Amino acid sequence: MSFTIDADIAVIGAGPAGLTAALVAAKGGARVTVLDEYPEPGGQFYKQLPAEFTVPDRTRLDRDYTKGDALLAQVKAAGVTLSPETLVWGSFEAGTLAVMRRGEGGTVRAGKIIVASGAYERPGVFPGWDLPGVMTPGGAQTLVKNQNIVPGKRIVLAGSGPFLLPVARTLIVAGAAPVGIYETTHPLAWAKHALRLWGHWDRVGEALAYRRTLAAAKVPVHFRHVVVRAEGRESLERVVIAQCDGEGRAIPGTERTEAADTLCVGYGFIPAVQTTRMLGCEHRYNRKTGGWVPVHGADMETSIPGVFVAGEVAGIGGAYAAMAEGTLAALSALRQLGVAVTTSAVTSALQERTHRRAFAALVGDLFTVQAGVYDAVTDDTLVCRCEEVTAGEVRACAQPWGAHVNFVKGATRCGMGYCQGRICGSTVEELLTRKLGLPPGSVDGFRPRTPLKPVRVGDMAGLASDDR
Repeated sequence: MSFTIDADIAVIGAGPAGLTAALVAAKGGARVTVLDEYPEPGGQFYKQLPAEFTVPDRTRLDRDYTKGDALLAQVKAAGVTLSPETLVWGSFEAGTLAVMRRGEGGTVRAGKIIVASGAYERPGVFPGWDLPGVMTPGGAQTLVKNQNIVPGKRIVLAGSGPFLLPVARTLIVAGAAPVGIYETTHPLAWAKHALRLWGHWDRVGEALAYRRTLAAAKVPVHFRHVVVRAEGRESLERVVIAQCDGEGRAIPGTERTEAADTLCVGYGFIPAVQTTRMLGCEHRYNRKTGGWVPVHGADMETSIPGVFVAGEVAGIGGAYAAMAEGTLAALSALRQLGVAVTTSAVTSALQERTHRRAFAALVGDLFTVQAGVYDAVTDDTLVCRCEEVTAGEVRACAQPWGAHVNFVKGATRCGMGYCQGRICGSTVEELLTRKLGLPPGSVDGFRPRTPLKPVRVGDMAGLASDDR
């Protein structure tokens, strides 16, 4: 059995960008379908409790759960079709998406496509990062927000970037305050950019509120520190941390050990461009916005006519920039569909995007992953955990295969596992460029293969049978 959905605009992703785009497009009179892999809409920023959880009084929930209520209510009231638990796994002709929804295969045909697929975390890679108890900050936050489960009793947060602060707050509210936060950068390096904070008072206020929460919980923050390795027999028992220089390189003789059963390490986010690559969009490398991003104009249209991007997939910029871009993408799509769009609406969205992207650029300048972080990756460190490929094996491929990351993939099977290179891809790129002495972005990213994520062969065979 299979199904077909026809829409004027198909939106891939139900986070802030996708929901905003859907709302604007629906208000413009378009038939809009939002496709999202998760059971509930909202994405990571507006993450919702599972439907199985009964909440009689939502006013008693923490604001993390309710801040998206108004937008979600507007989207539903506007007549947007929400299709949760729906994986977009392929596209075999323009304007058509192959999807799998709750085990049933189908096709979505749309006049325009808006990709708002978001991003995923850039993990820390070092000896022992594959031990049970080591995870990303977002992984810990998801455990708390989705299941009300704290990941451990003695938690260390490390890495770089402002995301460490809301994760720390989530843990504190759950009664599991971190024993310490180890940030790779230092406030002294931020000082020269202080004037760029002017006008971004809402974001400054958020940061100050997080710092007050940390102070009240007596969570220490250690700057210019980097995780060197994680140790333990069957699971994490301790973390070895060292002071680092301005490039993130560990300073010899400064190592210290912190007892821990949970280590959360992350270095920002990477745009989830698997869908845009599959659709044939041109991409360029921008280290400060997360790595490879689809080329797009001010109207958010990519190099493929009728395909638009919005939010983190267009470069890491935060939820507020994502919503502005969702608006722009929807207005542009509506205009191409023949719907009258006011100049004032476009101008307002452009101004908001410019304002929000200015702050995102500041964050990118301050917290771009530093090259020295990868010095901790020894030859015997696993890089691809799915296929158990080590850094040494990847480095050994640099000589015969050079900067051809997809040749390295074929030679080592790195990136061929369940995650399809989402976890190891950026590290493989870094290892190759460093080994070859090339600048970042000189190595292309892994080319995605259809299906983008595992799909049962029987379900795909069923689709073929229905087509005959």
